Amino acid sequence: MDENASGLQRRLTGRQLTMIGLGGAIGTGLFLGSSLAISQAGPATIVAYVICAGVALVIGWSLAEMVVVHPEAGAFGVIAHRYLGPWAGFVVRWTYWTIQVIAIGGEVIAAGIYVQFWWPSLPLWLPVAVFSVVVLGGERGRRPAVR
Repeated sequence: MDENASGLQRRLTGRQLTMIGLGGAIGTGLFLGSSLAISQAGPATIVAYVICAGVALVIGWSLAEMVVVHPEAGAFGVIAHRYLGPWAGFVVRWTYWTIQVIAIGGEVIAAGIYVQFWWPSLPLWLPVAVFSVVVLGGERGRRPAVR
């Protein structure tokens, strides 16, 4: 099948993929949440983060292996559909969307809390709204045109 016809194009370098992965894992919410957890539970929080990072790494490697075997647009939804059935593909796709909505919401709220550190009189909703518009506006500009 022609790559252009399916919409799948292999143009990202290894460095770009690494930066996408780091950007998805390290965000303002991680630092804000980590500081709260470490202040309440102590340094054992770091050990728990390392263990969870190891589990996430193994899952990431497994997913990468499956994507290499089945290089189709749609990532984990397609893989779940192929191996576990259409219902699993549907659930994985919607779960991924829901997690992204929650994560982006958490990131813009954390960014708003950081802005309030410098401008404490500023209401939280204002920087959250500004960051939300910037994030959503930037995403809208990157969408491919529908043919």
